[in-house]
Amino acid sequence: MNLKYQMLKSSIVSILAFCLIVSVVLIPRQLELSIQDYKIVAEEPSLTLSQYTAHVSEFFKTAIENGSLGESRYSGHSSESEALKAMGRSLLVIVTALLIGLIFGILKGVMDYRLSKTRLNLLGNWTTWIINAIPDFFLILLIQWFIIKNVPFIRFFATDGWQGFIIPSLLVSIYPIVQIARLTSASLTSQENKLYIKLARAKGLREWVILCKHMLANGIITILTHLPGMLVFILSNLLMVEIYRSYPGAAYRLSQALDYDTQVGTGNNYEPGVIIYIVLYFMLLFLLVQWIAAAARRYFDRQ
Repeated sequence: MNLKYQMLKSSIVSILAFCLIVSVVLIPRQLELSIQDYKIVAEEPSLTLSQYTAHVSEFFKTAIENGSLGESRYSGHSSESEALKAMGRSLLVIVTALLIGLIFGILKGVMDYRLSKTRLNLLGNWTTWIINAIPDFFLILLIQWFIIKNVPFIRFFATDGWQGFIIPSLLVSIYPIVQIARLTSASLTSQENKLYIKLARAKGLREWVILCKHMLANGIITILTHLPGMLVFILSNLLMVEIYRSYPGAAYRLSQALDYDTQVGTGNNYEPGVIIYIVLYFMLLFLLVQWIAAAARRYFDRQ
């Protein structure tokens, strides 16, 4: 498939998804409250298309006039500055987790492949399978609980310094490591009886040369195909990790901006501007990773 077509297709899909999210974010959330029998009761909401269109038009009209999507809950801080600051913290975690997932995932996959031929297979593919079988949220919560209870010298709830981003990066990279390990091991196994591998061995090349120069080089395309999937795993776990640790990243700030209240739904500190900006940043990040994966696949296909 043409690279430009792939990029255009992913861009259009991302833009449509972003527009859909924005349309949901801008649904009016004002509640009409009344007192009935000494109780505060929320009236049944009613919304027509004309009311919704007028609300959206007014929102963007005000945004254009002021050059901003509005103020945040913190006085003197705009929505864009709050979203950008939070995204900067999360981006450090995401990029670190992607690198950890790729590097250690490939190394774990190679180890699984090599151990699958020995009696130590239990330490290879079996450990990968067991970790993959455990629900990600449960495993991450279990690891966090263990660190808090048994490793007191680690500043687990630190939001600054190297521990502030390394700990969440390691936590959200667990499942990307497992997925890349599975892909790498499966790719190496599928190539084992290929003619070019037999030819390389017949020439007397060392196993590590065959593994790195031929098998991993050919399997890298499969790994890069799943790069956007790695990002999805990271983002899905990022919210849980940031909220649990009160890490002031984009996922945590997004949950604040939603301001969900169990009594009346959306609270008074609902921040549509912050939500829109954070969703936009996540969309651009995901789109960039898709482009990088597509370009890398095309490059390695030509080799």
